[in-house]
Amino acid sequence: MFLEIKISNTTIEEINSLIAKNDFEDVSEKTCTQHGFQTPNIVSLFNEELLQKILPIKNYYKEIFHIHYINYLSGGYQREHHHKTTEKYSFILYLNDSDGKTFFKEPINKKITPKKGKLIFFNSSIFHGGEKSFKNKKVLVGAVSKRI
Repeated sequence: MFLEIKISNTTIEEINSLIAKNDFEDVSEKTCTQHGFQTPNIVSLFNEELLQKILPIKNYYKEIFHIHYINYLSGGYQREHHHKTTEKYSFILYLNDSDGKTFFKEPINKKITPKKGKLIFFNSSIFHGGEKSFKNKKVLVGAVSKRI
């Protein structure tokens, strides 16, 4: 499964405001995030109504168990990886227009330009990563449906 969905500017501003009100720990050194700031799991900050606005596909929002925020510094990128051992689906929500395309390998073979409000929902077994960003790219990354 691979879907692109447009999330409203109002929802994006609500998310950006929620993030700005918090002081998060940077855990990027333990992740695939290179030269950027990444939070630990912040899913507890999001109420059910906001989760439904973020992921308006069926009732998948009820199965979100992990969300982290990434703010890339100049030259920051995401090493190629997958999430097939931890979740069934993943999503990336772009919180601003930026550079540093997200790339997807087999079977998708696609590059996505970061556009504010664009949500990419995909099977977690797909290898993906992010090219270098020089325009302060900001994203939410989420995990849906735990692997058992």
